[in-house]
Amino acid sequence: MNKRLAVSALTLSFALSTAFAGGSAQAPLGPVTTAQVSNDSDVLAMEVMSMSNLTEITTSQLALQKSSNPAIRAFAQQMITEHTKAQAELSSLAAQKGIRITDKPGADQRLLYNRLTTLSGAAFDAAYKNVQVNGHAMTLALIQTYRSVGNDPQGLALAAKMQPVVARHLEEAKALPGG
Repeated sequence: MNKRLAVSALTLSFALSTAFAGGSAQAPLGPVTTAQVSNDSDVLAMEVMSMSNLTEITTSQLALQKSSNPAIRAFAQQMITEHTKAQAELSSLAAQKGIRITDKPGADQRLLYNRLTTLSGAAFDAAYKNVQVNGHAMTLALIQTYRSVGNDPQGLALAAKMQPVVARHLEEAKALPGG
């Protein structure tokens, strides 16, 4: 293979790999998760559940810092405890299967977090409640969808275990004061 052809092949390979991963032709910023290069329902569900857990943890840590409402603070502590446990279980399953899942919330979720950092008092509590209600509703819908299209018995068992917990969190979030 001549040098020009080798450079062209390398350039094309890089362009395809970044385009497939949803990126641009810039150098990657870090390791790629399995979901960024897969359309497998089991992998995608794990990725989204991971982002959801991490969002609940980070926004709830923020609520403990910013809210003075006892109901918000108690819910936030519960979310940290339960989603940390769920994330550990999900991470363990993913590792057993050789799946690399994300270690941070999605971009849209980080934007919501950034917005929460700008609020205080009742405005923060109302926005936190909204993030919790919408996030748990989305996660519940994801789990229900995954349970109808997934193939991995262990992933489906985890989703079945998580579904009533997420449904309970959704109802608890709706009952929070504010908004």
